[in-house]
Amino acid sequence: MDTKILLQNLDALLITNPTNIRYLTGFGGAAPEEREAYCLVTQDKLFLFTNALYREEVIQLTRKPRGLKRLNLLASKGLTFIETSRENPFAKKLAEIMAGCNPAKCLGFEENDLTVAEYQKLKKELIGITLVPTKGRIEELRMIKRKDEIANISAAAKLTDQCFDFILGKIKIGVTETDIAWEIESFIRKNGASLAFSPIVAFGKNSSQPHYLRSVFARGPLAKLQEDLLQTALRSSDIILLDFGAKINGYCSDMTRVVFVGKPKDEWRQAYNTVFDAQHAALEYLHLEGVKAHLPGDVRRSGADADHIARRVIERAGYPTYPHSLGHGVGLAIHEIPRFIARKDRILPKPQPQKDAILLPGMVVTVEPGIYIEGQYGIRIEDLVLIRDNGIEILSVSSKKFTIL
Repeated sequence: MDTKILLQNLDALLITNPTNIRYLTGFGGAAPEEREAYCLVTQDKLFLFTNALYREEVIQLTRKPRGLKRLNLLASKGLTFIETSRENPFAKKLAEIMAGCNPAKCLGFEENDLTVAEYQKLKKELIGITLVPTKGRIEELRMIKRKDEIANISAAAKLTDQCFDFILGKIKIGVTETDIAWEIESFIRKNGASLAFSPIVAFGKNSSQPHYLRSVFARGPLAKLQEDLLQTALRSSDIILLDFGAKINGYCSDMTRVVFVGKPKDEWRQAYNTVFDAQHAALEYLHLEGVKAHLPGDVRRSGADADHIARRVIERAGYPTYPHSLGHGVGLAIHEIPRFIARKDRILPKPQPQKDAILLPGMVVTVEPGIYIEGQYGIRIEDLVLIRDNGIEILSVSSKKFTIL
């Protein structure tokens, strides 16, 4: 990546989003939800600011130019560690670095991440420097995955498939949603990975909530009694929605499957077949348009078109359309751009001539149409898909056949 493009109209760019910092430097920290580090990109250098707690980890990053070059495309001249402390806070150290970048008049910052308090401290220290809000510059880099990123995502998807096979054997009459969620988490962690997100395990009518949040209880006899009073156990004829993913080396996977216990209702079967057809139509479009791209003419896969195709299948079958996008990017974060949806005011990435999410080789996205009947049931089928220059590769290989346990 040419830093001249990244730093367009800027002398330097301050990165505060923890995921973007990890993408650029390889630094993850212990608590990404807290402000543990800052990153500064200049025309010829990459700086990482953090405290003494991470001195050894960061020094190792600075001493591995090969690994660093693989981890990011910007630090061709290496990574410089700047240690911060209470006596030498970040804003003061940043001002010193900026003073050495002559001339340095414009510093970009991530407008969706920097707090007001941090902004005020920077304004106080950075005399003579204009702070310029920016949006999505690193996120746009992250959309196109490198080979090592794709390898990590593929490994996470493979483990997710293995977990699905495992969890089918744990589904029995009387188990609770928490029981199954616990089994999913245990399997993934025992295999050396972490959770991409808290698993969604929804029985029966709970499946009608696209992002169902089950009650979470501590383990133990008293907690088990409390759980049994508040949660409905799996019945002899029920529907189960499972949405979960693993994370390997920081990279996520995401998959949703629906299975049935006992004799399923006819309306469940009809809805499932409709969602299956909708997803198949969208996947076929993405694949065939990719193949056509090798032919003369300007053929580009559109996220909005894929979304429209899936919605049309569901609407023609007489069901309400799903209240979310057809899919989203997946990488270091479980939800990344692009998000493809037929509402043009919501299309990312930008700018695009058609204000549309054009899907490019190297993107990893989900394709997840659904049908949700409020208070009754929900069906969603979700696969993780790698966009290639000549079609697509579906990374989620777990069966999508109508499964009755």
